[in-house]
Amino acid sequence: MKAIQIMMDPVDLQAIDQAAKQTGLDRSKFIRKAVARLLAEMRRRELEATHRRGYVRKPQRKDEVAAWEELQAWPEE
Repeated sequence: MKAIQIMMDPVDLQAIDQAAKQTGLDRSKFIRKAVARLLAEMRRRELEATHRRGYVRKPQRKDEVAAWEELQAWPEE
């Protein structure tokens, strides 16, 4: 890992330290996990947007899914 230096608002830093303590993580690990979660969420949203754009460009036709709908098996209750 590479060490970095960042500026933090004192109120945010205090909240981070409290949350890190509650979760049993040190400050650095807490921030790394938070950043990783945000990056994953951003990636998921971008993939969803790409998927949406694809269906706008080429909408799904009814006949494309009709055969699959017949094969669906829902669990009995």
